[in-house]
Amino acid sequence: MKYITFIFIFLLCVFVMFGFKKDNVDISPASLNKTHICASDDMIIIHYNGPKAQIIWKDGSRSFYCEAREAFYESLDKIRSRTIQAFYVQDFSDLEWGSYIDKWVLASDAYYVVDSSKDGAMGLSYVPFIDLKCAEDFLAIYGGRLLKFNDINMDTLSISSDLLKDRMIF
Repeated sequence: MKYITFIFIFLLCVFVMFGFKKDNVDISPASLNKTHICASDDMIIIHYNGPKAQIIWKDGSRSFYCEAREAFYESLDKIRSRTIQAFYVQDFSDLEWGSYIDKWVLASDAYYVVDSSKDGAMGLSYVPFIDLKCAEDFLAIYGGRLLKFNDINMDTLSISSDLLKDRMIF
């Protein structure tokens, strides 16, 4: 009888531990369409030029950004970054400016040309490239700085913000 009770309790524990497991969150990037609005400013994503981004949160919700730079504010926030499941950007290695092709790559895999003369939806863009040569070619034409994902931090965003203020015309 003790043996049966032990097996029953063991199976009950296994069921409780594994039977109520959360559903897996789909972390594949979504295709852009006219219903997607920017999480930062409510702009319709596909109406504006420049590299886009999307973040998939651990609860399965998604945030879209009309400018890849905007998504970095979320990814670098000490609290919000803990709830990010996936962070995607558009790879501009062979995309033309203003293209809305869903060529998504993990943000951590890309090189970025930041603070170039090529403006996106919100001014200064962080233009992602998987291909380093394409990033270098873009940099040679439009200027800026070439950074890896891990080199982008709050100081980088602050410098970009200051440059953007300097470029604004009132």
